[in-house]
Amino acid sequence: MSIRRVAVFHCTARVGSAWCCAEGISLTLAAMGYQVMDCGHPGAGGPPVEALRGADFILLGAVEWYGEMLEQRYGAAWAALPMPKLAWYAESAHRDDRDFPFGRYRALADRHYFPAAQDAMEFGGTWLPFGADPVLFAPRPVPKRHDAAFLGSLYPKRVEYLRRIGLPLARMAPVADPDPVRSFARLAEAYCSTRIFVNLPAYSRLLVTKVTEVMACGTLLLTPAMDHPSGLANMAQFEDRRHLVYYPPDRPEVLEGLIAHYLARPQEREAIAAAGRAEILRAHSLEARLRRLLADAEALQG
Repeated sequence: MSIRRVAVFHCTARVGSAWCCAEGISLTLAAMGYQVMDCGHPGAGGPPVEALRGADFILLGAVEWYGEMLEQRYGAAWAALPMPKLAWYAESAHRDDRDFPFGRYRALADRHYFPAAQDAMEFGGTWLPFGADPVLFAPRPVPKRHDAAFLGSLYPKRVEYLRRIGLPLARMAPVADPDPVRSFARLAEAYCSTRIFVNLPAYSRLLVTKVTEVMACGTLLLTPAMDHPSGLANMAQFEDRRHLVYYPPDRPEVLEGLIAHYLARPQEREAIAAAGRAEILRAHSLEARLRRLLADAEALQG
């Protein structure tokens, strides 16, 4: 039986945090022609189980943020739902600041997909890195207001890193809008408003959604190399200095030099940015990721 109706649960992260893959799943599926039941976050209610029975496939986006609430909401009725259920996580299990109990959610889905390569190995799932919507995240005709800038949360690890850099790095204002499409558009405009986007060191051990989104916008991305051995495989998705530029997070002086280098060489900067967007279009679109999940769900249907 072909899948037409898809129920999507997600973490409802606000776009200012750059974790918009979850909401983008519903938008992209709808654009692909599927009937989407956007279930949101089970902490906000969620549809009754009777409504879920009308779906051909249930996709859990970022289930680590609400797995316990899903169990409380549906109880034993969840396991009795007959359609395929797949979980696509949004975090790495082991972060600098906390661990997520990914193993606890094994019974919530038939298959599990991890954006961090090391988690796919540890928890017996499939590595499925993030993708970006290259229609929403695309070059936009906005003024270049910054030479080098970042957008994101300033938690202590990043505050300390900025102190060590010793150069002014513009911090773009968070973007948000009640409408997800407008929020994504505003986020894309922010990414396009700087000549270089600097992704700062994070707690997670993976390439976050911001990486593919900035690249899809055709902006040069400087992003930290993985600073934990378990996460090294995640960098294999993109070639350093061809699609983006990796910098060592333990050597702030290198980042300073890279920013100066690419500001002084606009042709080199723009060539890498264009190659990055081309690579997203070739193999890292959110639609391509969802087609993989849909094909696996249809295989589970038999």
